[in-house]
Amino acid sequence: MKVLIIGGTRFLGAAIARELAAQGHGATVLHRGRTQADLPEPVDEIIADARERAQVEPHIREGGFDAVVDTILRAEDLAWYLPLVRACCGRMVHCGSTGVYAPMANLPARETDPTPCPPEFGGFGAKLAQDRAVLEFHERTEFPVCSLRISNVFGAGDVPLDLWGARNPACFQRIADGAEIWVPNDGRALLQPVHVQDLARGFCSALESDTMAGQIYNLSSDQAVTLAEYARLAKELLGSDSPVRCVPMGEILATGKANEGGLRFVCEHMCIDSSKARRDLGYAPRFSVRAGLRDSLEWMVARGSLAATVGP
Repeated sequence: MKVLIIGGTRFLGAAIARELAAQGHGATVLHRGRTQADLPEPVDEIIADARERAQVEPHIREGGFDAVVDTILRAEDLAWYLPLVRACCGRMVHCGSTGVYAPMANLPARETDPTPCPPEFGGFGAKLAQDRAVLEFHERTEFPVCSLRISNVFGAGDVPLDLWGARNPACFQRIADGAEIWVPNDGRALLQPVHVQDLARGFCSALESDTMAGQIYNLSSDQAVTLAEYARLAKELLGSDSPVRCVPMGEILATGKANEGGLRFVCEHMCIDSSKARRDLGYAPRFSVRAGLRDSLEWMVARGSLAATVGP
C-alpha cells in the first residue's frame, strides 16, 4: 500500500510514517518544510502547504496513492480534500479527538456518547465539525473514510500533558527539583493518555480494515489514572520527594499561570473505551501510562528540556 500522510514531520504523523515503513508499506509525508523531519530513509517527502489546494492537488492526482492519512486538516479543508481523495485514492483515515466528549456524561466514553464541546473546555467543536464532515461525506458517497478519536498523546517526540492541562516542561522540572506541586481540586480527575506508537499501529490497522468505512473509533491506552496517581508516577520516575498539595482550580487560575481551557479540560474525567477499535481493528495498546510517561521524560532529558535522571 502507498500512503500519503498529511502533516507528519514531528510527532504522530512521523510515528505513522515509521510504522508504515516498518510494515513494508510506502509512505510519503506532505508538509511545509518548516520542521526537520525525523523519518526513516524509505519515507518520501513532499514540501507543500496542506491547506493550499493549488499546491496539493497535483501531488494527490499524480502520486498514485492508495490511501491518505490526515492528522491536521480542518473541516473547511476536508470539504475539498474528501472529493479529491475519493477521485484519486482508495480510502482515507482522519485524526479526531476524544476531547469532544468533555464534559463527559458517561464513564468510560464510547463513540455513541454525547459530544457537547463547550468552548470553555478548549474549543473541541472544531474537531467535532471534522468528524461530521467525514461521516456526512461517507453517507453521500460511500467512500471508505473514518475518524479515529485519540486521547492526549505522549511518548518520545513531545512533552507529555502536565498536571494543569498544558505541555509545560517546567512542571516536570519542578517535580525533578523536589519543589511543591499543585494537583487541581482533589486529584481524582481521570486521565488516560495514549502512546504515540500505539496510535501509529492503530492508524495502520484502520488503513487495512474492511469495516472502517463511515465509522468513528476511540483510540486510547488500556487504563485511566487519577491526576494524583499521574503525579505519583512522575515523582517515582524522577526520583522526587516533591510535596503534593491539592488546590482548588479557582486558586490555580488566580495565579495567572494556567491556561483556563487546558486546566478545565484536565479537571474533567477523561476515561475512554476503545473496545470498538479492539473488535473491528484489532487495536491492542502496549504501553501503560507509566511506560509512556517514562518514554516522554527520557526524550525530554535527551533533548535538554528536562535536567533530571529518569529511573527504570
